[in-house]
Amino acid sequence: MRYKSQSLIIVFYFHLSSLIFNLFFSEKTCLLSSRPERFIITLEEGEELVMSPEIVLKFGLSPGNSFSDDEFLKILRDDSIRQAKDQALRYLTVRPHSRRELWRKLREKGHRREVIDQVLDQLENVDLVNDEQFTRLFIQNELRLRPAGKMLLIQKLVQRGIPREMYEPLLNELLSEAEEMEIARSLAKKFVKSHSRAKGDKLKEKLVRYLQGKGFHWEQIKQVVPAKNEE
Repeated sequence: MRYKSQSLIIVFYFHLSSLIFNLFFSEKTCLLSSRPERFIITLEEGEELVMSPEIVLKFGLSPGNSFSDDEFLKILRDDSIRQAKDQALRYLTVRPHSRRELWRKLREKGHRREVIDQVLDQLENVDLVNDEQFTRLFIQNELRLRPAGKMLLIQKLVQRGIPREMYEPLLNELLSEAEEMEIARSLAKKFVKSHSRAKGDKLKEKLVRYLQGKGFHWEQIKQVVPAKNEE
């Protein structure tokens, strides 16, 4: 075997007459420096494919091997699953993701729907994708870093594909009505302090819009914004 920059260089030639893929080494093939962990495969027509070492080992791809059309299509499918899983794992190393978030991102990368579904099912089976755990962690982080009312939290969770039957009990557990009101009062106090130039009704209007944008409903806002006779 020939190794270069820690990556094996393999070239596939596709013979249309026999529908057989023959494997052999080529010194003319260039490595993709941005993906040194994957194998470069070049078809006879000049099209380049990039496969993972796991797929090369799984199917025993080596010089002199031959594969039928159906066998090679299976190799391509398995490698597409591996690539989608690798991409999903890279996203998960940055931060937790919901299933819907990962599905959307993998589609944007060009992965096929059936491949994405299979990959996400596999990740769920080993608990690397868990929407209930994600929801709990998301709510806790939002309350710590970006305190807000339940309506805004619900909006963000829905955008991430979390169903009501999952987020509702967790929100009630992690954010009581009293705690939500305390957040509203704290945000209102900070807002008024940072808008000291605004006075009277103008300040109230701005404060109401601000609290609405933070996900508080009108009954909560009325308890925070003083009435005229309370000024």
